[in-house]
This record gives sequence, structure tokens and C-alpha cells, in this order.
Amino acid sequence: MHIRPAADADRPAIATLHNASWQDAYRGIVPDDYLKNDAARDLAERWNAAEFQTDDVILVAEDDPGLVGFIAVWCRPDPFIDNLHTQPARRGEGIGRRLMAEAAQRLLTLGHTTAHLHVLASNTKALSFYQRLGGERTERREVQAFGASAEYINVVWTDLATLAGR
Repeated sequence: MHIRPAADADRPAIATLHNASWQDAYRGIVPDDYLKNDAARDLAERWNAAEFQTDDVILVAEDDPGLVGFIAVWCRPDPFIDNLHTQPARRGEGIGRRLMAEAAQRLLTLGHTTAHLHVLASNTKALSFYQRLGGERTERREVQAFGASAEYINVVWTDLATLAGR
């Protein structure tokens, strides 16, 4: 497997992988009607319009026959891990862990020392994964998402060097 910065040409493959991951990981968490009818279109539009800025860290993991994972960290100004997804059939192979470590290393190179993300409180698998990588749960907050109220948990890495070394 090879990890590299995402290019504009990767946008359609990122959107397709993002949708495949949501269809698997968010079933029963995100409304089924949204996943079935709107997610693919919304994610394609989102990735087509996403502005990749110089200090952002957007990485893809490739393997035969193509994209197997990606991470998007927006640094505007503080690093926010907006997305980490792998092909559903490839979960458990360490792709997500490697993407997180590589992103942390690149963030350190850019002068950042911390990062955070938000995860749905009901996504216990993701919460467990992030905690195994040293993320610390902080505040909870209620937001409107996918046409419903949802509770999110903020997860923070206060020392990216630790994450980069995993």
C-alpha cells in the first residue's frame, strides 16, 4: 500500500469510497433514507467543490486495484480531521491507523502540535478506534445532521508526535 497526497483527479474516487464507507459504517446511525437516496450525490458534490488549501492534509492510500482509504484534515487554522475512511472490505488492515500516523507527521512538519475531530456519539467503533490511537474525548454537543438531531463527541490529540509514532 502506498500513501500520497490527494490530487484533483482523485476527487471522484474519494467520493465513491466515502459513500461506500458510509453505506457500511453508518447503517443504523445515519437515516437509511438519506444513505439510500442522497448520500452518493451529496458526497460527489461535496468532493467536487472542496477547496484543497496549501496547508490542508488530504491523503489517499492506494493498493491494487486503486484507492483503499483517505483522510482529509482541514487546517483553517487549527487541524480538524474531517474524514477518515477505508474501503469496507479492507477495514482492520491498519489502513486507517497508517493514514492517521502519516497525516500527523505531515501536520507536525507544518508546525501543528494538536488536532481534533467530531464523531457521532452512536458510532462506538470509531470512538474506540480513535481512543486506541491516543485521542481523548472532550465535550459532547447536539447538532442537526441528516435531517435529525445527533450528538457528537469531540476527540482531541494534544500531542501529534505520539500519533505520528503509532
